[in-house]
Amino acid sequence: MAGETISPYSFDHVILLLDTPDFENPPSWLSENFTIIEGGTHAGGSSRNKLIIFPDGTYIELINWITEPKEFFDWASKAPGLIDFALTTPSSAHDTFDEVTRRLESKPPPPSQSQSSPTEELSGSSATAGDGGLGVRFRPPLAGGRKRRDGQDVQWHVTKPLLDDSAENVPRPLEKYFPTGRLDTPFFCHDVTARTLRVPYTEKDISETHPCGARGILSVEVLVPEEKIDSYIRLYASVLGMKPKVQGGYRYSPTTSVSFLLSTPNPDEEAMRRLRGRVGVVIRAPRDQEDEAWLKERGVGIREVRLFAEAKGEDEVDEMALDSEGIGASLVLVKEPAGLWEGGS
Repeated sequence: MAGETISPYSFDHVILLLDTPDFENPPSWLSENFTIIEGGTHAGGSSRNKLIIFPDGTYIELINWITEPKEFFDWASKAPGLIDFALTTPSSAHDTFDEVTRRLESKPPPPSQSQSSPTEELSGSSATAGDGGLGVRFRPPLAGGRKRRDGQDVQWHVTKPLLDDSAENVPRPLEKYFPTGRLDTPFFCHDVTARTLRVPYTEKDISETHPCGARGILSVEVLVPEEKIDSYIRLYASVLGMKPKVQGGYRYSPTTSVSFLLSTPNPDEEAMRRLRGRVGVVIRAPRDQEDEAWLKERGVGIREVRLFAEAKGEDEVDEMALDSEGIGASLVLVKEPAGLWEGGS
C-alpha cells in the first residue's frame, strides 16, 4: 500500500458538535444549505445525532449531549464545532487495527545525511513511518450502535486512538496545543449491519437534495504546529498506509502543507470518479493569524472541512464558507464546473 498514490481508505464522516439549542433548531447556515435527517440516540443513552448524508457515501454527524457524556469520553471536554473525523476501509475493523498497528510500531529508517524531508523518505515502496514520536496507537475495535427513529438497529465497530502524552514529539506545552485534550488523530468506523442503514446515501431524497448542491467531502484539513509537521506527516502516513503527496497548485511551501489522497465509500458516484486524486486529508501548519488563534483556542486537530458541489456556469469557480464567523466558517463549499473535474489522476 505504501507505494500507491491513492489509499483504499476513505473518509467515513465528520463530527460536528452542537449545543442543545442549535441541535434542536439548526442555525440557518445548516438548515438553508443541507437536508438534515434524524439519526437517533446512541447505545449509551447520553448522546443523540442528526445526519447530513452525501451521495459519495460520507456524511456530517451533528451530535449533542443528552446527559453527561459516557460513550464518547474523548469528546466530552470539547467545545461546539468540528471536533473529529472518522475513516473507513475495505478491510474489517480487526484487520485494519492489525495493519495500522504494525505500521505505527515500525521503526523509521535513520535520518540520511542528505537531510531529506519525510515526503522524500516515505516515497519508497518499502518505507516505514512509525508514529512520528507522537505516542499514537489504537485501541482494539469496540462495538457501537444506535436505534434509528424507524426502530431499526444500526451496529458498527469504532477503533479509537490511544494517545501517550509523554511521547518525545508531542507538541508542548500540552495546555497550549491541546487546551481541551488531544484529538489530533482520526478514528476508524466499520459497519456491522449494512452500511446503508447507517449511511442511507442511496436514498436520493436524502443525499441529493441539499440546497447548496453538496455532493460530498473534498478534504479535511488538520492544523499542526509548523515545528511538528514532520512528525505528523509520519503519523498520518502510518494511519493511512500511504506516502504523502504535494498537490500541484498549492500556494504554500511543501514543508508546511501536504496531502494524503483517499478513495470514497461510494466509488460509483460520478462526481467522485472525476475528483479522483483530489480527495484527501491535508496536514498543514498555520498560515495566518486566524489559524494561530484557532490553534490557541481549539488546539491541534481538524481545522476545516471542504465540501464540493457542481457549479452551473461553465466558467464558474467559487469557494465560500457557510458562515462568516463561528462554527460555520470552518465548513467551506467548493463549487466548480463539471468540466474541471475531468482527468483526475
